[in-house]
Amino acid sequence: MTGRAKTATFVYREYPSSQDRSLRLFANFIRPAEPRPILLSMHGWHGDAKHGGHPDDVKTVEDAGWFVIEPDMRGRGDSTGKPDANGWELQDAVDAVLFAQREYASSVATPESVYLTGGSGGGGNVLGLLGKFPDFFCTAVCEAGLSDYGLWYEHDAVGEFRDELEGKGWIGGSPATNAEAYASRGGLTTVENLLTPLAMTHGELDTRCPVEQARRYIDKARLLGKSRLIDYFEMKGVAATGGHFGGITAEQEARRRALVDRQLAPPRKPLLVPSCGRMAVAGYLRTKAFTVDFDSADRVGAIDYDLGNNRFKITARSARDAVLRIRRPDGTWQTSRIDISRSGQDIAGR
Repeated sequence: MTGRAKTATFVYREYPSSQDRSLRLFANFIRPAEPRPILLSMHGWHGDAKHGGHPDDVKTVEDAGWFVIEPDMRGRGDSTGKPDANGWELQDAVDAVLFAQREYASSVATPESVYLTGGSGGGGNVLGLLGKFPDFFCTAVCEAGLSDYGLWYEHDAVGEFRDELEGKGWIGGSPATNAEAYASRGGLTTVENLLTPLAMTHGELDTRCPVEQARRYIDKARLLGKSRLIDYFEMKGVAATGGHFGGITAEQEARRRALVDRQLAPPRKPLLVPSCGRMAVAGYLRTKAFTVDFDSADRVGAIDYDLGNNRFKITARSARDAVLRIRRPDGTWQTSRIDISRSGQDIAGR
């Protein structure tokens, strides 16, 4: 395939889902000749990893220098299931990483430091992943990404996405009829969870993924004291035509490339969540210390936690129950089912 590292071994293969064992999931695993860090690369909204080359795909880096994983999320390529727009399909992407860490351990350098990139719809996946898996990725790049699917639906000037969001049920309904489900999909809902250093680029005149998607994410990050983690480059006059980078100047491209290279330059250390705090839960939340699953991926809420005192409190807009898992010192997990309607009480781990 063009653009592939000549010394890499390319394989498109099946891997298991941790969320739904009936699914068949596939990904490109591009294995380097020598051990390299894992780079998870997310495809575009209408793209897929099996065939590649779709105009919706954004190529952020070349394969050389990385163990690249390109997952075909649900309903794309050979993967079964229905796309769910930043719902459980994000867990599928992380499952591809966990599979590679086990299956290709000898080809993976610094396995605890996982790098992340994506553009367009894949950029929306990046922001969603950073909110649902806040200490999984050591650094990330989001280009022309989506942060608010409700806003995207309302401002779909191109008129090509509502049929999938609504009619094909990738989320279902509209922001007016199913507002919480739309909120649970967007990275804007989980900005407060951001721990991963993040580089963002966006064309000022992009019609397919409007620049307001980036600006709103940046503004909320600033309000929440997270802007120090973000390096943002808005490309003036870019993307009126010719895709997300249409009309980019040589100077802008050089600056974009320098930003990406700087953001992804190893080594990057793995992250851990703070010992206490509050995190948004958008359907589900995965950290190395605890996890939360609402009764639906369409639900939004929060968890207040204190790892030192082993205390947890879950609240939600409409979810009735949740599953809380807490990692014990010996590495095993304590699992509890929580009745959220009664969770004015704290939950103590054992």
